[in-house]
Amino acid sequence: MDFLKPAPARPIVLGNMSEVTALTPIRWGRVPGERRTYEERLRFVVKALADKLEQGLPSELHLIHTLHFGRITILRPEQYLVYSELTGSAGPGIPDPVDDYPSADMPHPKQTHRSWVLTQVVFDGDVKAYFRDVADMLSTKFDAIFENCEDYPGTADFEAFWSWIATYQVQSDMFYCPYPNMSVPRIKQLEDFKRRFDVFLAKVRGPNGDRVENMDELFDAFVRESAAYASGFPARGGVYESRLSDKEGQ
Repeated sequence: MDFLKPAPARPIVLGNMSEVTALTPIRWGRVPGERRTYEERLRFVVKALADKLEQGLPSELHLIHTLHFGRITILRPEQYLVYSELTGSAGPGIPDPVDDYPSADMPHPKQTHRSWVLTQVVFDGDVKAYFRDVADMLSTKFDAIFENCEDYPGTADFEAFWSWIATYQVQSDMFYCPYPNMSVPRIKQLEDFKRRFDVFLAKVRGPNGDRVENMDELFDAFVRESAAYASGFPARGGVYESRLSDKEGQ
């Protein structure tokens, strides 16, 4: 029976927002000169990035100012082959974990099944423009993750990089966002406006709720600060940085 070749995957665009999903195969075996496998090295790099994000520390992802959402998931064969015809020590349909580490008796493990990386991103604007930003602003930081995947050409040659993305892109069946026309800079602007407004309210009302005498001057100062929001953007990637210090927002 002949199967129809699936059509090339296309990103879903909702309002001004786009999504891309890619499923890329992790290289098999051990990294040359190391004892780690490619999957182990990949997990190390991804965990280091995840730890930064969980601790609220600046990360390379903060360089892409159009990025709303990003997720990296490593899928192992014993996860996606459940209910297959394979039988493991736990019974039918539950395969044993695959070990891709070379040993003396098997220097080249049989490449029957391998792990994959599922990457999902949601961002503002055009897809190719987004990946140009990735190539220009993340470059080696992005390479450190995906050099562990098959055929990865690196970001230095953008057309080769773009072709690799297209090769492993998979079609999303649904994409939902409750604010499709709200850019990342606009969201940050409104968030900062609310913080400034809270600071303003704390200044114009005394502890007992009475209105302070110099409310007009405080309001004028608030308006002046708020009017400065749009300065400095839109720049590349829609850069917007708050001028409200952490101390002011407390």
